[in-house]
Amino acid sequence: MSKKNKFIFKFIYGVLVDELCESAQLITNQDLSKLAKSLENTHVKNINISPNIINIPQSGDDIFIVLDDIQLSPTDIGKIKNLLSQKILICTNSKKSVETQEMMIKLGFQLEFNNREDGKMCFSYNLKTYNSKRSWNNSEGWANPENFDKFRW
Repeated sequence: MSKKNKFIFKFIYGVLVDELCESAQLITNQDLSKLAKSLENTHVKNINISPNIINIPQSGDDIFIVLDDIQLSPTDIGKIKNLLSQKILICTNSKKSVETQEMMIKLGFQLEFNNREDGKMCFSYNLKTYNSKRSWNNSEGWANPENFDKFRW
């Protein structure tokens, strides 16, 4: 593990432990043996590592993580969101930070951190917390068919 990646691996470790993930899919060409070793005494039971998203089957992994050595197109990110996982963590280089940040926000991701020291950015997406339930968006009151004849605007 290089010194540059130490911060990002600590962050990934924290996410896997805090989110109570039992399985994770990681896309990278990097050696993750130290990260896997550090996860041995946690509740993480299964880590799948692949060098690209081509031919990744739909699985029940709790989280999908893409490291910064993999280049993704918006189509690839859409495939991950729509077919592969509900929780996603994408780490990128911050060299093109404005364009990357705009694209990720358009796709519904949130910026987790922007570490200018090593040039890394990390974005997350969680379908369960992405669109929270609003108190006004329900059948009570304005959308209630029982009130259609009672109130006229």
